[in-house]
Amino acid sequence: MLDKTEGIVLKTTRYAESSVIVKIFTRKFGILSFMVQGVRSSRNKQKGNLLQPLHVLDLEIQLKEHRALHTIKEYQPAYIYKQMYMDMLRQSVAIFCIELIAKCMKEQEVNERLYGYLASFLLELDTSQERIQMKPLFFLMELASLLGFELSLQHISEGNYFNLASGRFEHTLSGSQPCLNAHETMLFKKLMVMYYEKDHDVQLSASERTLLFDKLLLYFRWHVDDFSSLKSPAILHEVLK
Repeated sequence: MLDKTEGIVLKTTRYAESSVIVKIFTRKFGILSFMVQGVRSSRNKQKGNLLQPLHVLDLEIQLKEHRALHTIKEYQPAYIYKQMYMDMLRQSVAIFCIELIAKCMKEQEVNERLYGYLASFLLELDTSQERIQMKPLFFLMELASLLGFELSLQHISEGNYFNLASGRFEHTLSGSQPCLNAHETMLFKKLMVMYYEKDHDVQLSASERTLLFDKLLLYFRWHVDDFSSLKSPAILHEVLK
């Protein structure tokens, strides 16, 4: 079946002498893998660079029923980044976000709302000058909501402990389920104020952001099946110091 869609490149793996296997999050079909031949040859290298992670592409694709690898008939940039590839911080945040998406979604799992959010997030990340260091935390919170396990605001005023299993604030510390301690829960509340109320007066230190980042990843481990370790957080932590 021949069709057109937009897609964001998640991962590119070299194959044979001049080919690649490309994993792309498409708007219409979810995550798909493609075999693209000859793009690493000297003649095609410039266009082949468009198949590197983060690129947003307009695609004409050939879907092969009951096959793991599909074919790209034609591709061209849908958006050309202005700052992404010249800014290590922006690029590190973006790489983390697409790696997280790849861990959370199965191939051919369609989620156009999530695709729209990721595309908008990357474009804003490319152009925004505000609070880039907070964007990984905000992305984690929004992605949890889009995947169906949003952090609940219920009992946020009186709850002293955030339960990672239930996603709720609780009055007492659970002995059987993973909970944040009182200090960690207080930081979670600050983060929620920043996120939901867009309060720029609330501030978090680098160490507090790192702690919240790690706890949010732990939250994902509890809610996403077979959630394996990510490579990008180690680099992101260094860049955000």
